[in-house]
Amino acid sequence: MAENPRVPYTIGGLPAHPLIIHAVVVLIPLSALGAVAVAIRAGWNRPYAPLVAAGAVVSAITATMAELAGNALLNTIKVSPAYVALLDEHGRFGVYTVYASWVFAVVAVATAVLGRRGSGAGRALGWVSAVVGLVAVILVVITGDLGATSVWGTVR
Repeated sequence: MAENPRVPYTIGGLPAHPLIIHAVVVLIPLSALGAVAVAIRAGWNRPYAPLVAAGAVVSAITATMAELAGNALLNTIKVSPAYVALLDEHGRFGVYTVYASWVFAVVAVATAVLGRRGSGAGRALGWVSAVVGLVAVILVVITGDLGATSVWGTVR
């Protein structure tokens, strides 16, 4: 498949944004679920918190990539005036998702590091990580719904 010269970020000739968001939609909820499990079961902190932290970091990276690719895609397509406000809101919530995913990543890494040291702060931070992860999941759902509505909203 030939690359699309109008769209700066492509994968196999397809716009990268709709492909990358699938990683975000899977990784953030999966990492948040892991953070909740680690928070609930103190014994899981040492073996599994590093895995949760790695998932959260990869989630934040893919969320950032999706946001960058989405902005590039928006700059290359013609948008019907009826969808401008919806796409603006989608973009705004996309930025919120990126911020939340990076906060989640930082807290998850701190949880893993403190958990390895056997610190009580690691246990408390585990709960913070779980809550921030759930906030990131909520933002992913809102952002995804706005994006899907902007593309498929008129399909019945």
